[in-house]
Amino acid sequence: MHWRRMLGSIAVIALVAAAVTPGAHARGEPEATITVGNNFLSPAKKTIAAGTKLEFRWVGGVRHHIVKTKGPGGDVRSPATSARGINLAHTFNKRGTYKFICTIHPTEMHLNLTVAGGSAHQ
Repeated sequence: MHWRRMLGSIAVIALVAAAVTPGAHARGEPEATITVGNNFLSPAKKTIAAGTKLEFRWVGGVRHHIVKTKGPGGDVRSPATSARGINLAHTFNKRGTYKFICTIHPTEMHLNLTVAGGSAHQ
């Protein structure tokens, strides 16, 4: 009986640890976040590992339209919105250099993203 209670406790601890472990997506790929504020992207330069899901999280109240202007693969863009929260998420599987801008604030808001092999640099 004692071993069953101990096994149950270990299972609960494992589930809690899995739920609070940062940087893991449901399918197992790491995650990273870009903050979209009132006329800024933070950080403005980022390196991630191939296979990383990058989320763009709106925190301000200003309307933005984030668009990939350079890099491998197809079109990556957000809706033009001021809604708070994650308005763009994309998993980057191809290595390379990517450029993003806000088409509404192109001189202030830009991101240089490098997708490399190996581990991500936050």
